Amino acid sequence: MIQSSQLKAVYQRVMVLQQRANTLPDSQQALLSQALEELQAVLAELQASEEELYRQNEALISTRQAVDAERQRYQELFEFAPDGYLVTDANGKIQEANQAIALLLNVSQQFMVGKPLLIFIEPSDRSRFHLTLDRLEKVGKLQDWEIHLCSPRRSIFDAALTVTSVRDAEGRVASLRWMVRDTTERKQVERLLEHLNAELERQVQERTTQLQQALRFEAGLKRVTDKVRDSLDEGQILQSAVQELALVLNLVCCDTALYDSNHDLGLATSTVRYEFTTSEAKASPSSLGQVIPMTTLPETYRQLLQGEYFQFCEIASRHLAVLSCPIADDQGVLGDLWLFKRREDAFDELEIRLVQQVANQCAIAIRQAQLHQASQVQLEEMKKLDQLKDSFLSTTSHELRSPVATMRMAIRVLRLALAQERAAASARTESANTEATRLEKAGAVDRYLHILDTECDREISMINNLLDFQRLEAGEHPLFMQSIDLQDWLPEVVALFQERARDRQQTLHLDLPLNLPHLISDCASLERILVELLNNACKYTPLKGQITVRVQAESGSIQIVVSNTSLEIPASDLTHIFDKFYRIPNSDPWKQGGTGLGLALVQKLTERLDGAITVESTSGQIHFTVSLPMMGQVQ
Repeated sequence: MIQSSQLKAVYQRVMVLQQRANTLPDSQQALLSQALEELQAVLAELQASEEELYRQNEALISTRQAVDAERQRYQELFEFAPDGYLVTDANGKIQEANQAIALLLNVSQQFMVGKPLLIFIEPSDRSRFHLTLDRLEKVGKLQDWEIHLCSPRRSIFDAALTVTSVRDAEGRVASLRWMVRDTTERKQVERLLEHLNAELERQVQERTTQLQQALRFEAGLKRVTDKVRDSLDEGQILQSAVQELALVLNLVCCDTALYDSNHDLGLATSTVRYEFTTSEAKASPSSLGQVIPMTTLPETYRQLLQGEYFQFCEIASRHLAVLSCPIADDQGVLGDLWLFKRREDAFDELEIRLVQQVANQCAIAIRQAQLHQASQVQLEEMKKLDQLKDSFLSTTSHELRSPVATMRMAIRVLRLALAQERAAASARTESANTEATRLEKAGAVDRYLHILDTECDREISMINNLLDFQRLEAGEHPLFMQSIDLQDWLPEVVALFQERARDRQQTLHLDLPLNLPHLISDCASLERILVELLNNACKYTPLKGQITVRVQAESGSIQIVVSNTSLEIPASDLTHIFDKFYRIPNSDPWKQGGTGLGLALVQKLTERLDGAITVESTSGQIHFTVSLPMMGQVQ
């Protein structure tokens, strides 16, 4: 039980009065006892009231402590809040400011207290600040109010204000609670997001444009591919590529050129094969058909020959953007593409890639066309070879059969003549002209024997030519190198044909200078070469024609020239004159025939002796020139 010291003192006095009451008269004792009982009751009530008051006081103290703690907590929250907080009166005069707003404005808290908030508002926003503040009378709260703040120690920055009014009992605005947030970073992020959104939109638009361009380019490439894929005409291939590129890329001009096969930059040329121009470039001179020596632009063509493209801008004449791309494959550069467009429309990566793809398609198609042309040429050559083979077989069969038929006929005539001679010898009597008849028959026998001998020689010669050519082809022809004195040796070889030339009323002349050096060579092969050339000369020289053998020495070599009268031979026939089995049409005035192996054999033998043979046809003369080294080597 809780008793105050005053209440305890009263209880003690009552107890003393009760003790003294025993000494009083009875009448007074009764009154005193009654008074004391009433006093005891009052004291009990007073004690109860005291206890209740004590409890109420304890509760009041506890409540006050809680209020003080809450106030302290609020003050700490207010003071250390991450956002800036202000308390102002109804007119905006600052009463309290936390650390965050002080740091935000870069001033002290004491500096802010008592100052109007208006001085921290950027001047251009102050009128709007007043108008917005007047709205608080109606709305009571404004949230995320964007405004510009500043202070003597900080430049203008973006801020968001949230303000709430506190009203008194009469409903009037007593104070304002402000929350201030620095939105500079948020604004920067928003501006960055706006920039990023704009950039993203631009990229989407650019990507969409690129995609549309890529689809258009793909369609153009497909058209080019479809046109050139199955084409075997170089002209159509290049024309299709030039036209499609000019239309798809909106070019002012586009042309294409093919290179010659010369790999020497100093001798190589580029020929413009096709050109496509728009009306914008019609006034410019055309390059179609122009042959450009690569030495005029050596750096340009050196880069193209390395398979590299390049682009530049013309500044001297038409002010155009120019792209040059080689038409190349893994085997080399076949030509180039030149594209011209307005200078402000320079070639981008997609356009360059399209041009390279078209150039690759052109290279593949041109190579296919060239292969087709080469195969056609080979087919024609094979047809000619087949015809030549058939002609050779027919000629060889005829040539091999003719001597045999002639010999058979001669043998039969001889047999008949001998039988007649035997019958005449056994007769008992002879007429006066018997001796003359016998002599005539003997002359016929000699003539037929001569025919047999000649035809046998022809047959053996043709067979030997075939066998010798086969040995030369197989590399099985042996050589025996020795020193040959042409002064003594050559006249003997030429003399073998003097009688044959006289029989045909041909003039055979040997022009042999004095003091010729000795020749180191194979005597048998050299004789075979001269015999074949002289045999060829006698065979194709007309009646009363001239055959000349001329020898001359040059530095390190001997030249033997066999010339004879002849019709002029076309250059197309001269290129095949050393081909085996080839015979020049309508050039045999004596109609002797042959296999066409003689000159082919001469060329093989000459090459075997490390020499060379050439032929030249002039008006009325044909010249075969054999060049041999003085010190021959086996090939």
